Amino acid sequence: MREENAWKRRGFGFVFVGCVTAVVPACGSEPERTPTWYRDIQPLVDRSCAACHDGSGVGRVNLRDAATARALAGTMAARVESGEMPPPALDPSCRPYAGAEKMYLGPDDRARFRAWADAGAPLGDPSEATTKPGSVAHIDDPDLVLEMPEAHEVTPDDDGNEYWCVVLDNPLATPAWIQAIEAVPGDPLVVHHIGLYRDAGHDAGAGYGVPPGTKGFSCRDPVLELDWQLLHAFAPGVGVMELPKDTGIRLDPGEQIVIQMHYYAPKSGALDRSAYRMRLATEAPAAEVFMDVFGPVPFTIPAGASQHVERSVITNEGPKATIYGLLPHMHLLGRSYDAWIEDDAGANACVARGDFDFHHQALYMFDEPIPWQPGQRFVTECTWDNSATGKGQTHFPPLDIAWGEGTNQEMCFMVAYLSRP
Repeated sequence: MREENAWKRRGFGFVFVGCVTAVVPACGSEPERTPTWYRDIQPLVDRSCAACHDGSGVGRVNLRDAATARALAGTMAARVESGEMPPPALDPSCRPYAGAEKMYLGPDDRARFRAWADAGAPLGDPSEATTKPGSVAHIDDPDLVLEMPEAHEVTPDDDGNEYWCVVLDNPLATPAWIQAIEAVPGDPLVVHHIGLYRDAGHDAGAGYGVPPGTKGFSCRDPVLELDWQLLHAFAPGVGVMELPKDTGIRLDPGEQIVIQMHYYAPKSGALDRSAYRMRLATEAPAAEVFMDVFGPVPFTIPAGASQHVERSVITNEGPKATIYGLLPHMHLLGRSYDAWIEDDAGANACVARGDFDFHHQALYMFDEPIPWQPGQRFVTECTWDNSATGKGQTHFPPLDIAWGEGTNQEMCFMVAYLSRP
């Protein structure tokens, strides 16, 4: 990479604060069947909504219950049509990724919710119900478990949010390489997001003003620790992250590991003791996976701009790199992102494209790693809405917003997991 982008290779931290009427048939075609709960809607809810809306997750309402779903059919259709539910995710038509079927609804699926609601939300024939989803894959025999040392009593602010960081005990005596990792929320009803970091400076909490050695501390924005390096990000619906064979993320003895919890709860009192499970290798893999970030900096978003776009172009001036997955990250005013790899011959490979929601951020691991050849350019384009009516606006009237680490500032990064020979 070019020297002017060397800053990108340092660690940095950020806070995760993160489920039509029937189509008119063409002449000569058969009319489309009216959707029913058992045949058409329940499978979509099980697949793409139940991770949050099964009555025991952060979405609270149990949409797997037919009576509840019927009563909320109009609301479900409206929120699905608007793109609010399921929360925006990376478009798998750009780049297929693990778990896309759970996180993304295509246009046809979205139209079924509206057609079902407009038809009076019929249940249909129970015999047409599909089999309930099977058990979710877990790391059942982990080599390493990093768990909060004690349960934390969730104490949300007036807006229902709490950010709580805990320094986890690191039991490693020799270097190890993460091959698979799984977040295990202690109380799924209140866990909104989780971030797992290594603190390169071994001083977690210093940026938040807590005494050295403090194990648990409040870590709400805007103060952020720039030497935190992301290892994993969890949002509801994210399962086991598994790297390709003979690759791994290095962990060293004595490294300071921090778990950052974002809770969303209507009242205090919930107890959470979340953890991470890992499958490790003890011998160095052929390719060591590390974090790098791509995106525009610095910039200013003018007050009132409803579709402000910034772009960055990074040329690979080193050896071939392999990109395994990424986390798109913006702040409250972020609306969409688009990233691709291009070369001088005009070839263009989509890397990531999608709408953005600050309250639902996830790590996407690609079905097939992406080669980034020497001389090719990694291009990132990001769009923000800084208008008075924009979602997430906190200034009335709007102000110019500069790049910055605080949630009330803005950024756009593709936090990528990659390797080099």
